[in-house]
Parts: sequence; C-alpha cells; structure tokens
Amino acid sequence: MSSRNALLITRRSAVSLFARRRDSLIESIETRLLWEGKQARTCWFHPKVARMRRGLLMTVQLLTDSDVMHQPHYSESFDGGKTWSERRPIPALERTVLGGGYEDVASDVVPEYHARTGVVLCLGQDVHYKDEKLIRPSEDRWIRYFVRKADGSWTLPQKLEFKHPEATMMMSAGCGQRWTFANGDVLVPVSMMTERPDHSVSTLLCSFDGERLVAKRMGNVLKLAVKRGLMEPSVVFHGGLFWMTIRSEDERGHFAVSRDGLDWQGLETYQFDDGQPLVTSTTQQHWVAHREKLYLSYTRRDESNLKVMRWRTPTYLAEFDTKRRVLVRASERVLVPRDGDAMHGNFHVTNIGPRETLVTLGDILVDKPFRGDTLITTIRWRRDNHV
Repeated sequence: MSSRNALLITRRSAVSLFARRRDSLIESIETRLLWEGKQARTCWFHPKVARMRRGLLMTVQLLTDSDVMHQPHYSESFDGGKTWSERRPIPALERTVLGGGYEDVASDVVPEYHARTGVVLCLGQDVHYKDEKLIRPSEDRWIRYFVRKADGSWTLPQKLEFKHPEATMMMSAGCGQRWTFANGDVLVPVSMMTERPDHSVSTLLCSFDGERLVAKRMGNVLKLAVKRGLMEPSVVFHGGLFWMTIRSEDERGHFAVSRDGLDWQGLETYQFDDGQPLVTSTTQQHWVAHREKLYLSYTRRDESNLKVMRWRTPTYLAEFDTKRRVLVRASERVLVPRDGDAMHGNFHVTNIGPRETLVTLGDILVDKPFRGDTLITTIRWRRDNHV
C-alpha cells in the first residue's frame, strides 16, 4: 500500500461554524483533502462511496479535460473513511476501441451495496471520445452496470436493456442516488433523450439477483422543455414518500414526489421558506437523509461566486421541510467550502454509520492544465441515523 495514498491528507480542512442557527441533529461538518491534484496537475474525479458489509468502497476516475474520463478505479477504507488504499484500475473497464478512431468508456459510476445479495452494484453510462474529445454528448449513451463480488472480484460490464419511446437516443443512470427495497428490487432514477433537444427523467424499477439487473417497469416521465431539459435525478425515501431532486437548465432546481417511486405527482420548484427561489445553474443536487430530517445539498448563485462557472462553489446544505416543501433558510450552511475559483462537481452522499455521513467530490480548475483535488466531507450527527 502506498503511504502517499493510504494516509488521508489533512493539510486543508474546514469545520462548519453554525452562525445562523444551531441544528439539533448536526454536531459538526468537516472537509478534508483526500488526494491533492491542483499542484500535481492531475484530477481524480467522480469519487463515490458505497458502504459495504466490511469497510467502504470508492469508485473514482481520472479526468484530463472537460468530461474526458479514463478507466474507473477503486479504493477501499476499513477505518470509516480516514485512510484509503492505493487506487487500482477496475478490470475489464479500460477504454474500448470502437473503430474509426472512436473510444468508449464507462463513466459517472455510482457504487451501492446490495444487502440481499452481499455484492456492490455499480451503475454508470457509456460515453464516447475521438481524439480525446467527448463526442455525441447527448446521444448513444446507455446504462452500464457491473458488480464487485464479496470475494473482491469484478464482473464484466453489461448494458441494461429497456426500450422506451422517450429513450431512443439515450438512457443514463450516472451520478444518481437510487433506492433499494427490502426485497432486493432497485429503484433507479434515469435521464432519457429522444429526437427532441431536451432530456426527460423518470425512475426504472429493476430486479437484481446479484449478477443480472433486469428492468421491470418505468414510472411516468417528467419534462421541462428549456435548453437540455431535465437531467441527473436522485431519489430518496423519507417520511413515507419518495423524493426526486433534478438538475435543470432554467436556473432553478426542481423536485417531484411519489408514494411508490413510480407515479410522480409532477414537477415542483425549490423555494426557501422566505419565498425566494433556489437560483442554481445546471448543476446536480443530492439528498442528505437523516431519519428525523431531510436535507438538500446544492450550489447556488451568491455575490461571492458570480464569476465562477455555473456558481459551482461552495456547496451548501439546508434542511428541506417535507411538510411545507420548502428549504429552511435559517438552516443553510456551507457544506464544502470554497477554494478560490475551483468548481465543485459531480458529488455523492453516503451514510456510512449511525452518526456519520460522507460527501465526496472533486474540486477542479478548468484552465489548462485541467487539475483538481479530491475532497471528503464528514457530517457527524448528534443522534443515531438509521436511514
């Protein structure tokens, strides 16, 4: 094990001070540097963590330019995310030569432990490159899945087969939080595209036997015909309801509600309890769930970040009042602090224990050479969280 990668670098850390209102559930929020990349002129991106029966598994990819991904790697931790093993390539996920100068690779990979079968199910999408440039950015992308078995071996990637009139050009499950039922079925939030220029979103109910993921039924489709439409949804179950948060391109964030995860009531727009909208720009949001409260993590426009592309720093956290369906303004605090003009992107949230939740993300500079740090934020709860 490399000592450089095995030791968690703590050169840069920040503990959130609750200047507005002390949250009765949150004890502390701390951000630490996992892998330094800005000075090394490299960037390990898409860090996403799964809690396994023993330890934690992270998938991560080298990013060399905007949306230019390389072979997925993995790292493991057996001390609650304090130290991580050396990054290792995941077998059989090398870039594939397609012919004519094109290459293909799995990207936006999200690992999640599947308790019923004891394996880690990884979902992503395939993307295509030519001469180290992303091509066909919104078409011919399909869901790819593969499995990390209990013995540490990996399966070959497979395509999730499912035909739908809204998904004739693309169906993606990258970067999304999904929900696993007690019977082992998996509710997968998806982005889709057909001949229209805008994407749509829905959920796909799938069975999984530890090896094969089979789509059984799709929920109703949500649309917003503004630029690229709706993308990168994430779902959570809280308070007897399913909640979907959705990236969009109208400088707003949106969500939808369902009793069963398939019948979605319709698109709603995030607002704070003071009546002001959440002003964000084509960026993911993700859920941070505690059994007593639901929180939303997001980026938004602020006087300090107007020159940062899509206002993608800092990352905020606020309580989402599920009864009033509003964000509680007084609860908002910085979840991941800003480091100059480096952007936050493609982050992920994982409950790793009854009193700890991890948020992992890349903190990147997009000028040449493309580079960025890999960060881990730990939320410590005052009360047990049995989500």
